[in-house]
Amino acid sequence: MDEDRRRHLSVVRHGEPPSAPGKACLVLDDGEWWQGTVIWEAARREDGLWWGTVTYRKDGQVITEARSQHDLRAR
Repeated sequence: MDEDRRRHLSVVRHGEPPSAPGKACLVLDDGEWWQGTVIWEAARREDGLWWGTVTYRKDGQVITEARSQHDLRAR
């Protein structure tokens, strides 16, 4: 099966460079989705998941941290 058909929406396409300062996404935190951006790492980690550095605003505070594809949704 074609990899583009199998991947989760939040997974970056193979070889697709992240745009600066990141791709628009939603970030799951404390059961709520927050608007943010993600810059994906170049390859999957040992756990088989895509990880990226996300920046989002929650309750007026800017948060930047590493998150896996399970906490992110493409916008």
